[in-house]
Amino acid sequence: MPASLSLAMIVKNEDQVLGRVLAQASRFCDEMIIVDTGSTDGTIALAESFGAQVHHFGWIDDFAVARNFAFAQCRSDWIIWLDADDVLSEATVQQLLDLKASALNDELNAVVCSYQIAFSEDGECLVSMPRERLLRRGCGGEWQFPIHEAYVLPPGSNMLTRLDIAIEHRKPALYTERSADRNLNMLARLIQEGDHSARNWYYYGKELKHHGRYEEAVHAFAQHAALNREEIISRYQAIYMGMVCLMALEKYDEAIEWGMQALQTDASRAEALTELGVIYFRRQCYAQAIPLLSGATAAIRPDSGFVQEEDYTWRPYHYLSLCYEGLGQYAQAIEAALKAYATIPDKQVILDNIRCFSAKLS
Repeated sequence: MPASLSLAMIVKNEDQVLGRVLAQASRFCDEMIIVDTGSTDGTIALAESFGAQVHHFGWIDDFAVARNFAFAQCRSDWIIWLDADDVLSEATVQQLLDLKASALNDELNAVVCSYQIAFSEDGECLVSMPRERLLRRGCGGEWQFPIHEAYVLPPGSNMLTRLDIAIEHRKPALYTERSADRNLNMLARLIQEGDHSARNWYYYGKELKHHGRYEEAVHAFAQHAALNREEIISRYQAIYMGMVCLMALEKYDEAIEWGMQALQTDASRAEALTELGVIYFRRQCYAQAIPLLSGATAAIRPDSGFVQEEDYTWRPYHYLSLCYEGLGQYAQAIEAALKAYATIPDKQVILDNIRCFSAKLS
């Protein structure tokens, strides 16, 4: 017998996007629980028009508490959480229908899916991360942390990883600005009130980076790295993002130092390798750039943390081809460019480069 599935969602003033995700979720959910935290637009009426149960929750600046309240209203065997500005492709809807019909059972506590959170102008995913997306009701887990909340499962929980199932987080520009300011202010207040956890410094750095406040972001990432010596994924990514901020400030020597720290933390990932290669390319130090970029092309795409998709596809090959051109090694430049061509969105750039390399080779 197929498992039953509830949708749990918290919303506020989402009538521009809510109908889209509810139309998709209604195809595989047995009930839809909407927790409204103070909407003044047409959100509530829109949710009710899709047959959703609307509950009201007074906002207290704590996403974890609100999500736990939403989960407490659910009655199905399993719960899927979505945000109002999430999008599910037709393929994803079909995958979730199949998952519900055959794979959800009492031996599992969670299903991990891919959360795609940034996109190019052409719609290509730029950044993704794995998230526990479907949770078995009554599994003993709960949402924790007031901002950038996470669902914490009991130790030893059995999880099914399905990164082929992708949830797309597509915020309208106005929503992005609104949530970014809100998140930055919440994190700043937590730190001002004395909560100097490594986690808060990490997310505060990310929000500062998003706002272009790079000097402050570098400080926040340094604070995180000083506090976090054990959690490798977030430490690596904090150092890597600090490196990117230093590049934006054109402090390339410091950026190289941070890049080397990132490699000391985790040399298996491609992001810092690619960025270091780009710095040396810009300095016309091609012989130093090539081993770094070659290392990035050999990196296996990880299934943890935020993943810069282009660093595991076309980007290191593209810069590798330009470095080979700088050394006059045009055959190698063409070979690398052809590998970039397979996955780069703007293929005309690569075609122009290949013509240029071919002319120089001949």
